[in-house]
Amino acid sequence: MSTKQGRYWFSVIAAVVTISALLCTDTFAQVRRISIGTADTGGVYYIYGGAIAKVISANVAGTLATAEVTPGAVDNVKMLQNGSIDLAFTKSDVALEAIKGVGPFAVTGKVQVRVLAVLYPDIAHVVVTPSINKLEDMKGKHISTSAPGSGHEMVALKLLEAAGVNPLKDFRRERISLSESANAFKDRKLDGFFFATGLPASAMLDLGATPGLSYKLLDVQSYLPAIIKKHGRIYYAAVIPKGTYRGQETDVKTIAVPVLLVAPEKMDEKLVYAVTKTLFEKKADLVAVHKEANKLTLKSAVALAEVLPFHPGATRYYKEKGVWK
Repeated sequence: MSTKQGRYWFSVIAAVVTISALLCTDTFAQVRRISIGTADTGGVYYIYGGAIAKVISANVAGTLATAEVTPGAVDNVKMLQNGSIDLAFTKSDVALEAIKGVGPFAVTGKVQVRVLAVLYPDIAHVVVTPSINKLEDMKGKHISTSAPGSGHEMVALKLLEAAGVNPLKDFRRERISLSESANAFKDRKLDGFFFATGLPASAMLDLGATPGLSYKLLDVQSYLPAIIKKHGRIYYAAVIPKGTYRGQETDVKTIAVPVLLVAPEKMDEKLVYAVTKTLFEKKADLVAVHKEANKLTLKSAVALAEVLPFHPGATRYYKEKGVWK
């Protein structure tokens, strides 16, 4: 064999060895793609969800995650049910109704969602024109209860129910997204709108930066006892501290509902374990994107363990950390 031929066959053998080695590594391994259902871009879910997608993609081997814009908490659970997303942000009240197959899930049936972590509380915001002092004053006004399929709407309807205000007949109702509601309010086309999200809400920061716009946030904590009596202690008292938004000179007494990261019951246990572990090990990266991630702690993550079922992959991690009872 000539030197030239020897070099040729050496090159071929080297190439085969290299390809074989690569095939045995993650370089040519099939990438697992997972999507995270968030909500409208005007709230915290989308921003926080994007941060979670980034840390998963960077730290969970062979996994590429993306954050998806969705109608919100209710539709996210329905999308988990039909398999169009893999992980989702939702509210604890939504998850509870999904598991029971009641409320917005009476038609779709029970959805076996499982919790990875309680992330932070969603704080109810009721934004109104200065002439409105309580929910009962909304009668005859033009109000958005937020988009169908959103957790915002679920909170709005429970508040209105507690106040004895019927959105079907007592005011002119819009069912539009948070961003659309905020824009309509800025354009003086709405007298008020509801939403529930983490602090600070980007939609509110936008309102505060709008020249000449007058608005206020309603105190709605007085309606909490009636809500708890009917729906249980999945809601609790909360405060929007003064100075959270431009021109907010006093604390706003309101209500809160915990936000969850959830998965379908059938999701791979090893993957859920890896995702849950990554949330805590890369918490600093999440906080760098949105400060609500500061509220994620091992203790708070399992706060609803007696109320809602957690995924076995998540409980495995919490047991390792000594916080799962």
